[in-house]
Amino acid sequence: MKKIALNVLEGVTRKVNIDKAMESGNVGLIVFTGSNVSLKERLMELKELKNKSVMFSLGFSFMASRLLDLEYIIDELDPIEVYREEDMLRLEEIVNRYQYIIGPNITVNTLSKVALGIVDSFIPALIWTYLYNGRKVYLDFHSTKSYMGSPLENKIMEGIIDKYIAILKSMGAIEVIKGSYSEIFNGKVDEFTGRELSKEGYSMKKVITEKDIQNIPRGKKIILPKGTIVTPLAKDTAKLMGIVFEIEK
Repeated sequence: MKKIALNVLEGVTRKVNIDKAMESGNVGLIVFTGSNVSLKERLMELKELKNKSVMFSLGFSFMASRLLDLEYIIDELDPIEVYREEDMLRLEEIVNRYQYIIGPNITVNTLSKVALGIVDSFIPALIWTYLYNGRKVYLDFHSTKSYMGSPLENKIMEGIIDKYIAILKSMGAIEVIKGSYSEIFNGKVDEFTGRELSKEGYSMKKVITEKDIQNIPRGKKIILPKGTIVTPLAKDTAKLMGIVFEIEK
């Protein structure tokens, strides 16, 4: 009887906490796609958020439902609610219910779909809708550089992926990297890059490449020393992200 009473009290407490969190608008949605690259490490970071009383629900893409161990993920994160591909029909309800999205294992498929405006499946449609409405979208792009367990070696393909990442950032997506998930909720994650941007980070660089542009917030003005070379691809990406370069006089 005592055990039953404790379980009932625990259930009531959980419901009260959920109701309070929902009323305050401080509940997010973690969306999973079909990649398992470094997934356990990301789950550990997400679990740390849960231990800090951060509450969220989970959303799984069609491929995630078939390739990932959903039972394990759900057990680890103990979500409020779980959504799957068929819940795309509830898109408006979901967007109104959750204030932000975290995507810990974004795939090239999802990345390219959102960048190109193809919203014919659940997770790309969610991300597109949140960005369209100016809502917070935290994405980890790590898994886009690995395919079938192997790191990306093809430089042309890497360039395409980097361009899609730049497009999502220009739309307002916030990059979150390994080790910085907990910083999302204490204000230390940079609004556009997920990492701190050094004010002197470019003072000693002589060549600015497209990869350097990935670490600059959109719309930022960067002052470069005389003699700095900005590659053509870096210029194109900077223009896309509204970044302006000025050479020191």
